[in-house]
Amino acid sequence: MREKPRITLGKKFTTMVTAMAVTLCAAALAISYHAYGERITEFYTRLTDSAAATLASQLTAEEMDDYFSRQKSDKRYETLLRFAEDVAESAGLSRLSVVRPSNEGFVYLLDAVTEDGETERLYGQRHSLGDYEALTGLLKEKLNLLLAGETVDPVIQEDEDWGQWMTLMVPVRREDGTTAGYILAEANMNEMVLAQRQFLLYSGSVLALLAAAYAAVYLLMIRRSFIQPIRQLTQAALKYEAGEEQELFRQVEIRNNDELQSLASAFRMMLVEINLNNLEQQELAVREQRLETDLQLAKALNVSLLPRALPEREEGYPFSIQGYLEQGQELSCCFYDYFLLDGEQLCLLLGEVEGHGTPQIIYTVMAQATIKSQMRSGRSLSEAVTAANQQLYEVGGGLSIQVLIGVLEWTTGQFSYVNAGQQIPLLMRSQGYYAWQRNASYAPLGQSENVCYQVERLQLRQGDRLFFHTRGLDEICSREGVPFGQKQLRIELNKKNNRQEDLADQLYRLHFAAGAYARRSVDIEGYALMALEYRRRDKAQAYCVLSPDAAGSADLTAFLRGQLEANSIRGGQLAQTVVLADELFTLCCHRAARDTHIMVEWTFSREERLAVLRFRGNFGGVDPMEGVEPAMENAAAFVRTHCDQLLFEHIESMDTVMMVKHLRNCDQTDETSGAQIRQEESREAVLQ
Repeated sequence: MREKPRITLGKKFTTMVTAMAVTLCAAALAISYHAYGERITEFYTRLTDSAAATLASQLTAEEMDDYFSRQKSDKRYETLLRFAEDVAESAGLSRLSVVRPSNEGFVYLLDAVTEDGETERLYGQRHSLGDYEALTGLLKEKLNLLLAGETVDPVIQEDEDWGQWMTLMVPVRREDGTTAGYILAEANMNEMVLAQRQFLLYSGSVLALLAAAYAAVYLLMIRRSFIQPIRQLTQAALKYEAGEEQELFRQVEIRNNDELQSLASAFRMMLVEINLNNLEQQELAVREQRLETDLQLAKALNVSLLPRALPEREEGYPFSIQGYLEQGQELSCCFYDYFLLDGEQLCLLLGEVEGHGTPQIIYTVMAQATIKSQMRSGRSLSEAVTAANQQLYEVGGGLSIQVLIGVLEWTTGQFSYVNAGQQIPLLMRSQGYYAWQRNASYAPLGQSENVCYQVERLQLRQGDRLFFHTRGLDEICSREGVPFGQKQLRIELNKKNNRQEDLADQLYRLHFAAGAYARRSVDIEGYALMALEYRRRDKAQAYCVLSPDAAGSADLTAFLRGQLEANSIRGGQLAQTVVLADELFTLCCHRAARDTHIMVEWTFSREERLAVLRFRGNFGGVDPMEGVEPAMENAAAFVRTHCDQLLFEHIESMDTVMMVKHLRNCDQTDETSGAQIRQEESREAVLQ
């Protein structure tokens, strides 16, 4: 009888680990591919929706009905067609049309098709006013919904020759709620689909390499800790049974602290001395293992320096704070921390210790604990920092820590800080851009004895932001050897609309920008980032910065509702005020220059119930209430009718539109005529 082939433990473990790695790679690829596809769909949905909404803002339902009934174009029609072509071209759309469902297809009002060769091959000649086109594919399935005037979800179609494209239908409704027609926007998705497939190929390659590395490392560990000791015991037992090398068991050394060690101890009478070379090799392996253990411990200590979540507070906190820690390829000694002090105060720390290794990490932990202890002792900021410096100098052993220590009194907005050798912080005021906040920098803590640290102070207002970082970020170098530096840092921070960007998103965006700037990932040293936003709600005065589009209109509505409700304005007065502000904002948007933003300032007199809204921006030096388009005349008339006062002012490149509205508390009754007179007399004081 033939003996079955023996499958060794090594082969079994290799098969198991390989199967596990392949399964995990496949799952990760599937999840990544699905997530990427959703992002593509979301991108094109926003793109087509924005273009359709832009065209819809220029075309009313009454105009659509008029063109469909007359079936004749005019100068206004040509203007709309050119506008649709410009919108489609700028948005990168293949097609932007105005249609009305009918029978088995569409009747076209206008049709804007881009002029690239792929689009002409796909759509042929553009349709004119009154042209009819029968529907096919998935759009035909949506025809009943379109005939009923309902909103339909974006439709994604795919053709063997033309590839994949998305169609979005946005209804244009009459005042009675019926649908006059649809804005049809189509976008070619072939480039993004190709990018998705390339992403899948690249991700698959990377995951395969990672899986191979994981399998190799895991199998090596299994071989060293499990298979190899069993093999040694087996060989020794076989040779011992045959009478060969009676002292062989003395060379078997197992220190796994498990059943294998117990088995080896049963043959302890067979252990012999190893030669000097083996002893040296063993000692070297032990030292390497100890070094690896120290490094793992140091990393764990570094992570332990991160702050804990602040205690929950029913009314919330009038600030937002975020941090990010990049440990780098070598073991860094950076940290950030924040915690509460007595008396409604927030304390934040950002620091680093020069050098790498376990002693530096341990010193960092000790320094952080010392600083926190002194800050919680009830001393002033200057006294606490001075005491911490003296204590660290006595026990530092030549080490020092560069740290910035700040305290925010959130009831007043005052921010006090001491910069002990750390990088200069950046401050963003109402203009929406970060700028360096010059300050005196003192010696690092623990470097010198008897140093008196002075306190710098800043008065933060609603929406102000502070940014802090350690030197490791500035020292990242490009392929040309140019450091990231303070100039590049400020450029990256001010790339986006900072008012609308979340603090965590801002820090992650900066982290990725630094990684892309770096010559090699191994050259990135550790660094720490922190961002603080002061956002105490002021019932009397507040502001926000908005984009001149539908998203800005929604943000304005949310902003005003919060301010009105905070001042006990509800019901019909709240609704009317929000509508007034939104209509005036829309008029300002039509005059606003491209790529600009509009600042909205809110001022409210609690005693006189007088609300003042100022819209500041570049409106071309023209009053948005003057010379409005026919489609906006109703909005302008509504604003003039329900506002107590409207003023326009142009100074250099800044235009200001001011709206004044008298409001009453929701439970306030009509006052006497004398009180009304007094209210009218006080309006001028508020406007000043």
